[in-house]
Amino acid sequence: MSKPPSDQDVRIIVADDHPVVSLALADSLNEIPGFSVVATARSGLELITAIQKHPCHLIVTDFSMQSESADEDGLRLIERLQRMFPQIPIVVFTMLTNSGILNQLRQVGVAGIVSKEEPIDDLVAICVRALTEKGPILSTSIGKRLSHNDVTMGGSNRTKGLSPKELEVVRLFALGLSVTEIARRLHRSVATIGTQKQSAMRKLNIETNAELLRYADEQGFS
Repeated sequence: MSKPPSDQDVRIIVADDHPVVSLALADSLNEIPGFSVVATARSGLELITAIQKHPCHLIVTDFSMQSESADEDGLRLIERLQRMFPQIPIVVFTMLTNSGILNQLRQVGVAGIVSKEEPIDDLVAICVRALTEKGPILSTSIGKRLSHNDVTMGGSNRTKGLSPKELEVVRLFALGLSVTEIARRLHRSVATIGTQKQSAMRKLNIETNAELLRYADEQGFS
């Protein structure tokens, strides 16, 4: 479904694996005259199914949701949504603070990125803007973090050297998945995942899994 001709009859689908968050966001969006949340979802698969059943003008989705499939979470979910529904803008709201992954989101062309640390009113405001403005529209804290990353040459900026696939492997490892489980989710071989993990550790100058987990936690991968 393409964008509505005006701010009336705006249909929205919200996805988050925490029902309380989905309910709060849906209530806030439904308060806007002419806006209606037509469905909510708790996973990437539920989100895709909901969009197919309920055509909409805007998708609002969490970045990290519990799932068994690689296409239901993270960058792969966003890219799949863009392939399947190219005319529908996507606003991502997330607890992620890692500038490397946030920058990947910015580059793939989402309509907006909002931190879950910010008031829900800020998210609602960006959802409204995403219907008429060219993105990505960044919330205050996301914009500051990416601006800082653009001018910083050390510390957290080390993640700039990681490829998107390496970033995703580190993120999933930080969430507690083993190399075998990551391989299953991303439909890659265990050897490939192991190589990508080791490559990321080498680029980050990290030698042990414990150091990698600590670094991922400090840099907001999870």
